[in-house]
This record gives sequence, C-alpha cells and structure tokens, in this order.
Amino acid sequence: MSKVKDSGDALEDDFQASDTEYLSDGQDGGEQFDHSDDESSTAAGAAAGSKRKAAEAAAPKKQKQQKTKLTSEESKIPLGKRTHAAQIEYLNKSQDRALENFSSIERDERRIPVSAVKDVSPFALDHTLVHLESFLKFAVANWKSKLLVKDANATPSKFEQKNGKDESQQQKKKDAKKKPLETSDSLPKGAPVVLIVSSSGIRAVEVIRALPLFAEAAKVGKLFAKHLKVPEQVYFLENTCTHICVGTPNRIDKLISDGALHLDRLELILLDCHKDVKQLTLLDYKEIGVDLFKMLGAEAVEERIRAGQTQVAFF
Repeated sequence: MSKVKDSGDALEDDFQASDTEYLSDGQDGGEQFDHSDDESSTAAGAAAGSKRKAAEAAAPKKQKQQKTKLTSEESKIPLGKRTHAAQIEYLNKSQDRALENFSSIERDERRIPVSAVKDVSPFALDHTLVHLESFLKFAVANWKSKLLVKDANATPSKFEQKNGKDESQQQKKKDAKKKPLETSDSLPKGAPVVLIVSSSGIRAVEVIRALPLFAEAAKVGKLFAKHLKVPEQVYFLENTCTHICVGTPNRIDKLISDGALHLDRLELILLDCHKDVKQLTLLDYKEIGVDLFKMLGAEAVEERIRAGQTQVAFF
C-alpha cells in the first residue's frame, strides 16, 4: 500500500505579513529664479511649504499606527469570543489565502454560508480544553441524547474488562450511584455527531484527553496520522459507534473520500483554533488551510453545510 502524504499534520510557518512602504515627497521640480531680490521670499515660501508637507505626512502615519494598535488588541481575543461578523471575516480571509490560485468568483462559490457559521460568542467560559466538554454541551442541541448514548452491541475492550475485574468495592459502590447511560442497539458505525479539526496530531491527542465524559459513552475517533495508519482508522470506523471524532484536515478528508467516515449524523464541525508557540492557529497556516478548505469543500460536506444540516464553529 502506498504511503499517504500527510501535508497538514506538521507544518512550518512560511508566510509573513507584508510590510507597508511609505513614499516621501520629492523636491519641487518647478522653475528656478535667478533674481537675488526674491531669494528671501523664496526661502520663506519653501520653509512654509516644507512645514505644510510635514504636517500632511504626519496625519496618515498617525492614523495607520492607531489602526495597527486596534488590530493587535483584536488579535488577543479568541476567535470564538469575537463577534459573529468578525468570525466570518476571519474565516473568509483564511480561505482567500489558502485558495489564492482560484479566481475571486471560484472562491465566492466556495464560501461557507453565514447561516452555517454557528455563533458561539454567548458561551461565557474560556475557550480552553478544561471547558471543552461544557462547550460541546452548549453547542450541540439535546447533547445527552446524541453524545451520551452507549452502543448496546459494543464489546468491552480488554482494558475495560481488566479494569472491571480489578475494580475495588468502593469504586463499584461509587459507580452504582451514577445514573446509567442510555443505550441503543441501532447506532450507526463511523458516523460522528461532532468532528473536531485540529492543527496537528499532537494537539488532537490533547483534545481527546479533554473528553473523558463523552468517552464513557463511545470511543472518540482518532483521525490523524501520528502513529496511526489509514487502514487501522478505516477498520475502526467500520466497526465502531463513535459520537465524536478528532483529527487533522488532511486525514479527515482522506477518510471521507474513501467512504469510511460517514456524515449522516454530523451536526458540528468544530475548528480547534488553539494558538501554538508562534501564536498562530490552524487558520493562519496556508498549508493547513489548503487541506482544511479542501475538506470543507468535499461534496458530501458541502451538501450538508448548504442544506443547513451541519454547522461550523470556532473553539
């Protein structure tokens, strides 16, 4: 089997913000007078003109500095905390950068509809992994009936069987007090309700570890390239009921195109906009953006988004 190229899992930052050049005014190229009587008046006029030009040049520079300062302040606000309009604008700019080889008409045709971008600004808690489970409860309507249902036909893993045997009496009493999770014998395989898209396999692992509550009901799908091969993930999706999958754009797109990842129940595509050591998110890297918008533009995904069945949200 040929090795899959993972273009979106480990990337270097290769773009720079363009510098703005300020052009200084040239010297006046008008006529030169030889009359010595006019030398003093000419010097005074030149001095006044220089002061006027200096004042005019100072005004736009001051305005640009103020604009930069405002942009810097806005950049400190997590994407999910910004206004709905600001979120959409950021998403469109990222798409323009990723699809720079497309015409403006082609890019417009691939825009995510405004109605498909979920407004999560009312979520009061910080957008950190500590609050990820609370965020999903907020973002997914009737979340208990969708994310906390166990597959009645699921076979316990060897790890779960071992833990059940070694469980202390105290732990068994504690578990007995818990309200049992709802079960169903008709849950589809490989059809998540939530798809979380991260910038790398390492970050995806951190996200999965932040979902212990939902992992009790169903296994969280690991859809990234770090130590995991496509055939292994295909087998998992074909044989496992999963409510939440976490992965990288390139691998998710691959599994969708192969028909292993089903989108029949998909309600939310959550963009994990965690800032890395360079203070950049997956939307700021062009290479990741290419994979991300290729995934979002896949026919099966685009159909659900435009039909209002699946929304995109920022975390």
